[in-house]
Amino acid sequence: MFGVDKLVRKAMKLRALCALAAPRLMADQSGSVAMLFGVTILVLCGMVAFSVDYSRTIAVRSRLQAAADAAVLAASPTGGQTQDQVNANVTNTFTYNMPDQYMSASVTVDPPVAITNGYRVTASADVPMSFGKLLGVDTITVRALAEAIRSQNNIEMALVLDNTFSMSGSKISALQSAAKSLVDQIVAASPAGTVKFALVPFSNYVNVGMQYRSAQWMSVPADWVETVPGGSYQTTDWAGCPTTTVTYSCPNDGVPQTCSYQQCTTPGPQRTVTYPSYPVNHVWNGCAGSRTPAPDLNVSASFNGPIPGILDVSCPSPLARLTTDDSSIKSQIDNMVATGETYISSGLMWGWRVLDPATPFADGVAYNSTPKTKKIMILMTDGFNTRSQSSTNHDGSDSTAADQALGQLCAAVKAPGVELYTIDFEVNNTASKALLQGCASGFDHYYDAKDAAALTDAFNNIASSVIKLALSK
Repeated sequence: MFGVDKLVRKAMKLRALCALAAPRLMADQSGSVAMLFGVTILVLCGMVAFSVDYSRTIAVRSRLQAAADAAVLAASPTGGQTQDQVNANVTNTFTYNMPDQYMSASVTVDPPVAITNGYRVTASADVPMSFGKLLGVDTITVRALAEAIRSQNNIEMALVLDNTFSMSGSKISALQSAAKSLVDQIVAASPAGTVKFALVPFSNYVNVGMQYRSAQWMSVPADWVETVPGGSYQTTDWAGCPTTTVTYSCPNDGVPQTCSYQQCTTPGPQRTVTYPSYPVNHVWNGCAGSRTPAPDLNVSASFNGPIPGILDVSCPSPLARLTTDDSSIKSQIDNMVATGETYISSGLMWGWRVLDPATPFADGVAYNSTPKTKKIMILMTDGFNTRSQSSTNHDGSDSTAADQALGQLCAAVKAPGVELYTIDFEVNNTASKALLQGCASGFDHYYDAKDAAALTDAFNNIASSVIKLALSK
């Protein structure tokens, strides 16, 4: 406001000159020109005085409105706060942006008023007049009103969450808590029926659910029983022999582990072992593979292009399709169990499929639909690709190919308009972080959570971003 202050200083000097010059000019009867000049000086002095008071009033009014706008946007950033917390947010934000006695004005802000899907904030300031007092005007009151409402767009959100072995223990517990909190916040801040959630737990496979075994978009071999014939073999009798412990590295999902076994140091005599025939069951557990050639980047699936079901492998708990039943989603989050290796593209693809309007599920509305529906995906992982697509299976070990497939799939998911958030959880791999950051819809859509508290903050920040207030007035 340097310009206003400078104008005031100049006006003060001019007022002093006017005060000295006016009586003399008015008393000078030597000619009409002098009289006319005196009147002109008085008019000019009045105009300058008016402009100073007017400029100060406009400056205060502008600052007041900006402060009210900022305050109402801070009213309830996460949608689940108490009224006392909302009031404190508004007061603190307003005071920070509009301190009392700004340009000598006395400032007041009223408590926020809840309106439909948002808040209203009103504020006022009594601006003292420097020259208006000559006309009997001591102060001018200016007011500001700001309203903000939450987005009225419908929301379809897919939670694509890492359930691999490395998430065991406290890590998956932290994930469950953070994810359920996000669901609660978004539901609390949204009109009933406007938000749908889907859940996709993933490892190197996704469990689509046993109920889809006969779906036209799946191609699952029949379960079968293999009979292994009986026979015999020669072995050394180890019973009672002295042993030593042999250790070896046996990493699981990129997590270093040490395994061991006992080995005899002095073998016993040879003996023959016979065994009968026995059955081996080959069954499907709901795990979905990928179509060839690799990588499979096609979201749709149908009778002409079914997705292969993979026998004899395990996968996490089944995915949940889009639903407005937030209680069922939270229950399925609680049922998540850490198992398997990491192939991130598997989770990302099925996250896309639950949002897409095409088969296999066709639950999502059309992209760019009216009324507007925001399609949002949250992809969270605690590691890097330890598996890759190998034929129809995800049991390969080519991490470079897996990373390339993920980069291509991220671009394909975002192309039709899916807003993609990514979260790294306790990841120390620089290349993996860069890959997930590039996968997100923007730099502000990527979170590097270094511990459980940061993971909770990431989910809270995403919830805040999704339900944030926007100025309406």
